Amino acid sequence: MSDFSRWSRWFECGLELKHEKRNALGMMAWIAAHAASDGSGLEFNANVWASIEDETGLTIEQGKAGVDALIGAGLLTAVGQPTHERLVARAVI
Repeated sequence: MSDFSRWSRWFECGLELKHEKRNALGMMAWIAAHAASDGSGLEFNANVWASIEDETGLTIEQGKAGVDALIGAGLLTAVGQPTHERLVARAVI
């Protein structure tokens, strides 16, 4: 399966979200645009949240709510132990 097909299926699953759908889909787009192809995941920290706010128009709180919704739906998983200041996560595709 190509990367495009895998990401497409991931987005299709996102369309099924009931809570925080707008925020979650915005975060999905940002994640897809910034994810490493090696599956190592993304680190969310203060600098990244500020970048997300600039690039997507989502506030930091909306972005975090979107990430929480994606984790709750099984579309994003934490890698390692999250802290208050840092979360490393990867898309489950």
